[in-house]
Amino acid sequence: MSFEDEFAQALRGAVALAPEPALHTLAGAAERRGRRRRSQRRALAVGGLAAVLVVAVSLTTLVGGSHAVHPATEPVRPMTAEESIDLFTSLLPPGKARVLAAGTPGEGATNGDRYQTGGTLLFDDGKGESLISYAVSRTELTPEAGAVCMDGFSEPQESCERTVATDGSALVVDKLKDRNSDSHREWRATWAAPDGRQVAITEHNGQPATPNRESPPLDAEQLRALVTAPAWERLFDALPARENAPKPLTPEPGPKAEELLAALVPLLPPGAVPSGQDGRNGPHLTVTYEGRTSMLSVCVTAPGVRGIEDKEYAETEGSGGPLAVRERRPDGSTVVTDMGGNGKTAVDPILRWSAAVHYADGRAVAIDEWNGENGYTFRPGTPALSLDQLKAIATAPAWRH
Repeated sequence: MSFEDEFAQALRGAVALAPEPALHTLAGAAERRGRRRRSQRRALAVGGLAAVLVVAVSLTTLVGGSHAVHPATEPVRPMTAEESIDLFTSLLPPGKARVLAAGTPGEGATNGDRYQTGGTLLFDDGKGESLISYAVSRTELTPEAGAVCMDGFSEPQESCERTVATDGSALVVDKLKDRNSDSHREWRATWAAPDGRQVAITEHNGQPATPNRESPPLDAEQLRALVTAPAWERLFDALPARENAPKPLTPEPGPKAEELLAALVPLLPPGAVPSGQDGRNGPHLTVTYEGRTSMLSVCVTAPGVRGIEDKEYAETEGSGGPLAVRERRPDGSTVVTDMGGNGKTAVDPILRWSAAVHYADGRAVAIDEWNGENGYTFRPGTPALSLDQLKAIATAPAWRH
């Protein structure tokens, strides 16, 4: 197999097996937030997205990365692509390395981004070749967003450890499983400093599409040592500095996930057993009722202009799926129930059930249900709670107190 074929295979594997957002999850979220909020992102998702795209960032010189938003200063000490990949390989344990891609620091990706660089290689420590990539970036993220665990409720995960050093930097070692392959492992280490510097390493147990060993070549301690190695400072010197310092995340207004879940549990029908509660990455709750298990999530919008706009959108025929039912009530509120599949207009099979109430002052409560124990095992079938039960929960007076 030629080098070009090997690289294409590795890239296809990395893209194909990167964690994917469930289409029905995105559709449900979009319906809750309304037309004007579809393009907005939750602040916390910035850090999660940075983790999801480690492989893509490491190949930024070939496929592009995030666009630059501030004028760049000149690098302190430029480096060549060969020098940067040599630095990376010098930090690895003894073994053989075959370079697949290496970016020239400060040169810029195809979209002009000069703040990040990376490389990818196949590394063999004697137990089989494995895909390993690195990404070194000057970001606009604080450690709170620049080094975060993946959402274990939505992605299969062996473990994730996050530590914060005395200097404020954060280090994450995230061991991910694969929702499609029992044998594939993807381990990630990310270090983020208060000034926006970030180093990310991603390794696989073989190539993503073709695992050939039980675990990736570097264990957790080796990943920690690698991602925090002082030698990365040489690469940072080869990248331009950003003009503005990272800004702390601004919490999204409204009740926290833990508060929403605490309000949701008492509203479940008698006999429903909650479990798998996860308020760290969002208001998720697993519920078992009459032998059936489903995942619930809740979204509450505070009174205001944005909620009023959401209500206007929810009342239009194009705002939901083909099975959406709208009920306008005498108090001026609108209740919408809906069912859908893998996508906004898909209905075969049904994977998602939802009930939402929009009040005249802009307050809204939405309850979504997926048939499965977590965020990546959805399946067709009868959910734990019916649409009528979801509607009773969403419209309960307790949410207005």
